[in-house]
Amino acid sequence: MHLLCVGISHHTAPVALRERLTLDEDRARAVLKQLHTAHQQSEGAVVSTCNRLEVYLARPLHGHPRVEQVIALIATQCDCQTSDLVDAVYHHDNEAAVRHLFRVTCGLDSMVLGEHQIVTQIKQAYDLAQQSDTCGKVLHRLFQDALAASKQVRSETGIGAGRLSVASAAVDFASHLFASLHDKTVLSIGAGKMSRLAVQHFMEQQPAKLLVCNRSREAAHQLASAFGGEACGFDTLEQQLVDADVVITCTGANEPIATLSMMRRVVSTRSFRPLFIIDIAVPRDFEPAVSELPNVYLYNLDDLQRVVAGNQIQRTGEVDAAEAIVEQAVSVCYTQVQTGDFGDLVKQLRAQMDAMCRAEAERAAQRLQHGNGHDPQRIVDELTDRLVNKILHRPLNELGKGTPQQAALYAAALRRVFALEMGSGKSEGGSADE
Repeated sequence: MHLLCVGISHHTAPVALRERLTLDEDRARAVLKQLHTAHQQSEGAVVSTCNRLEVYLARPLHGHPRVEQVIALIATQCDCQTSDLVDAVYHHDNEAAVRHLFRVTCGLDSMVLGEHQIVTQIKQAYDLAQQSDTCGKVLHRLFQDALAASKQVRSETGIGAGRLSVASAAVDFASHLFASLHDKTVLSIGAGKMSRLAVQHFMEQQPAKLLVCNRSREAAHQLASAFGGEACGFDTLEQQLVDADVVITCTGANEPIATLSMMRRVVSTRSFRPLFIIDIAVPRDFEPAVSELPNVYLYNLDDLQRVVAGNQIQRTGEVDAAEAIVEQAVSVCYTQVQTGDFGDLVKQLRAQMDAMCRAEAERAAQRLQHGNGHDPQRIVDELTDRLVNKILHRPLNELGKGTPQQAALYAAALRRVFALEMGSGKSEGGSADE
């Protein structure tokens, strides 16, 4: 099987593009369904987070889908042009694809080095692939081993030590903007997992007041009550923005919940008080133009990378140990993937050779039965020649295809499998060693 990873991430695409490429569970399921319908021999999984969209595939060696087909599918599902993605898309093949998945799962490729949330997101992608019947034995092996490697990395290294999440980085960022939060009002827009993490970290800074605003008042109340805050619904969002000093926002909205016109009204009633907004939602909750308003300081995920860079320097001493664990796990996993279908491969090869031999034997038997003056020895010789030609046709044809490196690889495999010597042995000039 050929392994393939096609994706974009915070390394290659700004948040303005990433927010266009986010897939909720239903759309991720639709991508998997399309892949399965068009390419039934392939396995697939989709990882979609605020910082990356990646499609993992296991397909027949010379089969489909190819990279360009995956890019086209992503573009169609996300309602954009393939030309918008070309410069941001990367792809990895075979062992490199395995290594990438392992590094992502272990938090080594995250914006926040060693973050914990990615493990949950990888599990969700794996579960969705299983529910969609697009996860076969190859991707089962890949995802199970990646999750096991992540557990080993986090237990044997300090890569996961300290405050490691986008939410915690947002709080660190706010602490750089204010000398203290003791007299500030913090507003959390959203009440999901990321919002809960952010509120938890913010409350460690002991702000004067916490507000939680969410479409569901019940969810807002649950989060606010857990930290001694005040809950409110979206119908009062504009007033909450007037009262707040720091806003951390992370909803699942597909469109901005705070428009430029709304924020103009908010600013006009704030009496020149500065408002710091940290938007960690993808798609973004605040229209980018809001940052142009006076006394409004709007930051998104890309802006957080400055704080994140400083945090990562403190943990780079653990990276080498984590990378070593990953590399060993990748080697074992890829070897098992490549040899896992060895029994099936032998059966297919034997069945193919058997069918070929039986067809030629039947042809020769018919010629012998009818006689017609044919020399039996000649019929046997023809049978041998036809079998040799049919057996060697595909291997010899492949030698003439592809790159010189591929041809050299095929040639080396043939020498190894059939115990062939380099060169032609003795020639008129003597032995090859002379």
